[in-house]
Amino acid sequence: MAPSSGRLPKLFITDLDGTALGGSGQPYARFSDEWSSFLDRLTANGCRWATNTTWEVKQQLQLFYASAASSRPSFVVGGSGGQLCTIEDNELRKVEPYSGMMEQRLEEAHRQHTYPLMRDVLSRFDSGNMFFNGYWFAMTALPEQSEHLLKHVEENYLANSGLRIVLIPEEQRFYTHPAFLRKGTAAKEIARIEGLHPDEIVVAGDEIMDLDMMDPEIATHAICPDNAHPEVKQRVLEMGGVVGTGRYGSGVLEAFTKLAEIRGWNYSDS
Repeated sequence: MAPSSGRLPKLFITDLDGTALGGSGQPYARFSDEWSSFLDRLTANGCRWATNTTWEVKQQLQLFYASAASSRPSFVVGGSGGQLCTIEDNELRKVEPYSGMMEQRLEEAHRQHTYPLMRDVLSRFDSGNMFFNGYWFAMTALPEQSEHLLKHVEENYLANSGLRIVLIPEEQRFYTHPAFLRKGTAAKEIARIEGLHPDEIVVAGDEIMDLDMMDPEIATHAICPDNAHPEVKQRVLEMGGVVGTGRYGSGVLEAFTKLAEIRGWNYSDS
């Protein structure tokens, strides 16, 4: 059911990689001008926006100010729900008590699960590439060791309920993060703070981890681009949403416009 009087929902929550950003013609240092205009148009029509991504929040702030959008997000979620901030006087402000609680849980999860795994695999295998941002750990082994690395992680850590581990054989790598880090957790907190009903929220994403915020208890409306994972496309359609025919940001803009037409939302230039 759409918001009354043809009004847009009150909040649009978007992922970044593969959703707002992506494609060879679009630099990751800033939103495309088309996407910036979209965000400003939403804001002018009474629909605020928020980001919900794996990116650290300070990186996101740089992205916002490098882009042409004059509007700013109402909330900035980083680390897949590990960070929740607002922007006040051009600075990030942690949302409490949520942020403090998540920091404590993260510290404990790393001590019990993430750090032991990191020490183990780095002592056994030569890293071709490694990344740790305080939330996520990813590793690519040298080609001659990659098969053994993935097998070792699968046999010794995949059953660890404290970690979410994703093996990507075609890229010779895996990534992991504490299992409690979920995009839906932050989205629920935003809805609680703002007193928003699911029917007042639209979410956009492309990867499996975005399914967590494509929950009817969080958001009634969902969209995705054509490059989205098949399970994401299926969830969007099950929710009565729209899958864009374009990839990345252009596909999301197309999907939002079509959804607005279907729902009868007023979505005029302002």
